[in-house]
Amino acid sequence: MSKEKQVSAGERSPLERIEYTPPMRMPHGAASLVLRGGRILAIAWEGNVRLLLAGIREGFPGARPADGRKATFRKILERYATGKFPAAREILSQPFAWERVSEFDRKVLEATSRVPAGSTATYGDVARKAGRPGAARAAGGALGRNPWPIVIPCHRIVGASGDLTGFGKGLPAKRALLAFESALPVRPGGAQ
Repeated sequence: MSKEKQVSAGERSPLERIEYTPPMRMPHGAASLVLRGGRILAIAWEGNVRLLLAGIREGFPGARPADGRKATFRKILERYATGKFPAAREILSQPFAWERVSEFDRKVLEATSRVPAGSTATYGDVARKAGRPGAARAAGGALGRNPWPIVIPCHRIVGASGDLTGFGKGLPAKRALLAFESALPVRPGGAQ
């Protein structure tokens, strides 16, 4: 999780205030949306609630629990957690804070969001869809910086041979998400 400039919660206007949704049980841990001004800054995801809240405090100093009016933001995580995997259109309609990522990273994340649940694509597929054929390693780097894991499904991206590779939370977490989505055994497919 990237560091935000440390500013005390009392110095922020309501639109600048950083808030987080109540932790939600997810495959292989717990997740929460980190919000500011009606935009999704990040999806915090850790092995348990204690680690999740500690990670939010470290990455977003001064963040406070969101009020009940922010419940609509949780719907996309709730859908995922109940096995109703959001399609690309729903994912890309979320108010992500896209300014947190580079233009190339955004293209990679958008291409990744088009890989449907239950299937996988390779880093090369995603690089090609992002307009940079042959940039599989760069696509992997972009996915490693994904501030919105689970919802933008970087876990669905695999090596050229179909092997599970490179995942910030570790390969057991990637395997757990793919199994939850019934995408194992892993077979490469194309991002649509």
